[in-house]
Amino acid sequence: MTAPLEGRYFHPNAARHVPARASATADRMLRIEDESGTVLAQAAARSVKSTARLARLTRRFDLPDGARFETEDNDGADALLRTLRKLRHGRLTDRLERAWPVALLSAAITLAAGYYFFVQAMPMAAEWLARKTVPLVAHTMSEQTLRALDRFALKDTTLKPAEQARAQALFTRTAAHAGGGAGAYRLVFRGGGPIGPNAFALPDGTVVMTDELWKEVKNDAEVEGVFAHEMSHVDHAHQLQRVYEASLFPATLVIFTGDMSQVSQMTAILPSLIVESAYSRGFEQQADDDGAATLRAMGEHPSHMAEFLERLDKKVCGKTGCPPSWLGDHPDTAARAARLRREDKGPIPASEDCLKPWRSGISLHCLAFN
Repeated sequence: MTAPLEGRYFHPNAARHVPARASATADRMLRIEDESGTVLAQAAARSVKSTARLARLTRRFDLPDGARFETEDNDGADALLRTLRKLRHGRLTDRLERAWPVALLSAAITLAAGYYFFVQAMPMAAEWLARKTVPLVAHTMSEQTLRALDRFALKDTTLKPAEQARAQALFTRTAAHAGGGAGAYRLVFRGGGPIGPNAFALPDGTVVMTDELWKEVKNDAEVEGVFAHEMSHVDHAHQLQRVYEASLFPATLVIFTGDMSQVSQMTAILPSLIVESAYSRGFEQQADDDGAATLRAMGEHPSHMAEFLERLDKKVCGKTGCPPSWLGDHPDTAARAARLRREDKGPIPASEDCLKPWRSGISLHCLAFN
């Protein structure tokens, strides 16, 4: 037998309550009496529902007729439930919640798991989806995106046929040394409008170059570096990965159900990503590294890309160039240019980036050092 548990008794389906005591009988009955010893209620233990122990919250015993007994005595409630053979494992949970080292460890594990979900797992899932995307979906998204940009941002090209032919020849020469090879990409010309001097890739291999960018070119290797950079975005499906990261659920439906109606929803995201040049630091560095490798294979120096980047930066933002975005994920031009100049001497080892986690992030790849 346990000592009577002090608390209050609520009459069936009513807010009115009186001081009361709860106890267990020898035949596993919960008995509730008032202060004079009058039995207010009695019910079999199996028909009583009780709340688990949670910090200092009031414990409650619900009786089958709608009556209720409440108490703040957690230890007494546990003793009563133990006598009734109804004690659950809430006491262990309560102890864990009260243990600050356990709580801090749990918080640290949760933060680490959240970091790797957003920084590692989600990009890995987006990359997997991008590589599983069938060409028809990529082509549909590209066509819809280009039509949207033509309607709201881009203009018809004003480049002369000779200029277009010259650019196309350089593009074809670059494609022959890029990852996808000749025939994997196509070049289209547009007036930049509010986008200005720019080039961007679409998921199906289309590379759009604005007239304003062509007019800034002073060396064939500069624009070849731009083409090689955009072709790398195509090879690694960077546009699709960005779209999938922003719309993982509809992307999954497309892959597993073939529901093409979801493509329009995802396509609505792509034009804004292009206008904002919203590639991540990792994607831009990967495209720069691939572009540098392509230029070296063509017998050119990657530093031509650096000079072109810096000149465009001053064209867009003035003589001092665009300020670095310390909180943004997009790499600043000065860092990209410095890396591209180093690429003149050969590829930069991946392990070197792992030693600078403030630039590359703490990745599973770096932790494994493979």
